[in-house]
Amino acid sequence: MLNQMKSRFFSGKKLLFYTATCITTLNFGLCTLSSFAQFTFVHITDLHISDATSYVNSCDNNAVMFQCYIKEFANLNPKPAFVVASGDITNIGNSGPYGMYPMLTQYLFPGLVMNPGIGAYFIDSAHTIPIYFVPGNHDYYTSITPPTADSTLVYYPKYIAPDTDYAVTFDNAVIIFVRSGYDDDRPLWQDPNILSPESSGLSDAQCQWLRNVLNANSNKRKIIVMHHPPVNAAGTNSDGTPYTGTIWDTADGSILNNRTTFLNICDSNHVNIVLAGHRHQNVVAGRAGNVVSETWTDSTRYIQTGAAFDGSYRIITVSSSFVNVSTPMLSCSGSDVSELNNPISISVFPNPATNNLTIEAPQKSYIEISNIQGQLIKTLAANQLATCPDVIGGKQSGNKINVDISAFPCGVYFIKIKTEKGIAVKKFVKE
Repeated sequence: MLNQMKSRFFSGKKLLFYTATCITTLNFGLCTLSSFAQFTFVHITDLHISDATSYVNSCDNNAVMFQCYIKEFANLNPKPAFVVASGDITNIGNSGPYGMYPMLTQYLFPGLVMNPGIGAYFIDSAHTIPIYFVPGNHDYYTSITPPTADSTLVYYPKYIAPDTDYAVTFDNAVIIFVRSGYDDDRPLWQDPNILSPESSGLSDAQCQWLRNVLNANSNKRKIIVMHHPPVNAAGTNSDGTPYTGTIWDTADGSILNNRTTFLNICDSNHVNIVLAGHRHQNVVAGRAGNVVSETWTDSTRYIQTGAAFDGSYRIITVSSSFVNVSTPMLSCSGSDVSELNNPISISVFPNPATNNLTIEAPQKSYIEISNIQGQLIKTLAANQLATCPDVIGGKQSGNKINVDISAFPCGVYFIKIKTEKGIAVKKFVKE
């Protein structure tokens, strides 16, 4: 299986792959592991890539959203070391003839690969940012209405990644990818919430493999990536509103077999964070189901990230002393990905900006400025950009407007330009 892996060069680093069947060391460069340096990576989950003929609700039809956010991730500053995608890669992963996976892989690099190895795909054409996958319950689905699943992954290993647990070490961290299984609900008298299926869970062999990997990397930051949340609690939707779905208990929508064993493994091995999805919400919890902050330090943080098809993602920063988790972020400002199908000529400069920002757009435009959480900050309420009232603050000249952003808090913002031809979005950074 490992002989299918695509080689990648990390200058002065040692990259380790651990799979459930073997441990292989791949050395790159002329020296071994360098001194530790801080790095970041992106967590996404619940992509639900679909196609034009399938179930189209709650999914990324034709991978429009996916195209948008991988482009955004490739241009993040600092540049992420990699991206992790924790399950439900497609909406119906076991549907013939290919489980919809080519809808996604056509936008990755080097492109569609049959029986790809671990980390074979990259989100950038330069092959510098790999994307790592782990399957979710929808990857086992053969139909969506009603949900029907197979206990074996059919198309996932042919198009996405090997059907195995594995771990990757990067600098002073180990990132462990664990398959949490297919739908296998608890009895109704234990959990009447049939809309939030539990998974089959982890086998005894998986748990022992996990112990071995953690023990071999005891001096590193420890991060686990899986689809189902080992601990559930109510959080927020992608747009920041309170999550209103039913959560029966801390095990609702979690793993059935070996859940307590998994939690004990995390405790005894001082795992920093567990990244998951499945419930399409953003929340961070402790083992007891108590909601905590992203920077909580008492014990393992069990983190859910909202669905990628809603634009949610998180940036994880690994330093020598801590694994920092960002608050939920929005990629491409949700539905604004229509700019991919309706290109509009706009410019935003300078970027990053400090006090003033210039927006250049078609004259018949409506402009909105939102923060990274999607909250509307400013609007330019007019149809004629050149003659509209100065409601944002600044001077207009032709099809340009100079916006005073000196009062904006530092961070990432989105400018939405609405015209008769469609919608375009530009992102800028306030320093």
